[in-house]
Amino acid sequence: MREEVEKIIKELQSILDDLDKVEAGSYGFKSAAPRARKALMEASKSLRDVRAEVQDKKKDHEEK
Repeated sequence: MREEVEKIIKELQSILDDLDKVEAGSYGFKSAAPRARKALMEASKSLRDVRAEVQDKKKDHEEK
């Protein structure tokens, strides 16, 4: 789980430049916006999966 979260964090850090372009409306922001949205959606899905895994581990531990 930790490795997955670290991977998500690295992916989010990689889109910070794109988010800056979108926020400033600078050159390239029109192509940066879809890249940022896509990365954010993928991170959201991955985080949802990690959350479910944490919940499953909790349930398994409570049953013992």
